[in-house]
Amino acid sequence: MAMHALERLEIMKGKLSCLPPGLANNKRHALRELNLVELSNLTSVENFPSIVELIVCDCPKLKRISGLSRLHKIGIGRCPSVEVLQGVPSLHSIELEDGTIERLPGYLPCVNPKFLKLTCSKELHGSIISGSSSEWEKISHITKVVIYDIEDSDEG
Repeated sequence: MAMHALERLEIMKGKLSCLPPGLANNKRHALRELNLVELSNLTSVENFPSIVELIVCDCPKLKRISGLSRLHKIGIGRCPSVEVLQGVPSLHSIELEDGTIERLPGYLPCVNPKFLKLTCSKELHGSIISGSSSEWEKISHITKVVIYDIEDSDEG
């Protein structure tokens, strides 16, 4: 089945462990937005040359996001296993939400977005804001950083 004009794709709730290889086809230039939600076995999102916006949420086994050369915006929500975010030279903004992490992801110093919106636990929020931990160093290179305590963000 040919879907050359597919611009936005959302895959929700499943046990998919990898994305179908045809989705990342070099001839598929229209696919610009990819939303992946509640995919319990997904381990990687790789080599999508046309994607400019990616949202991954509640993908507990997701470890690797790479090879998205046009990616401009990424949202990562409650995907605590992500270890690698690379091959994203056009990345402009990251929205990261996870109230369970105790430390910022190790991939943050390796990417260079202009904007980071972080929603995290009260403890992590406090340690970043106070500058009392090495966590601030992971994001100090980002021009604009907005940090919310997950408890405060639930109220508003």
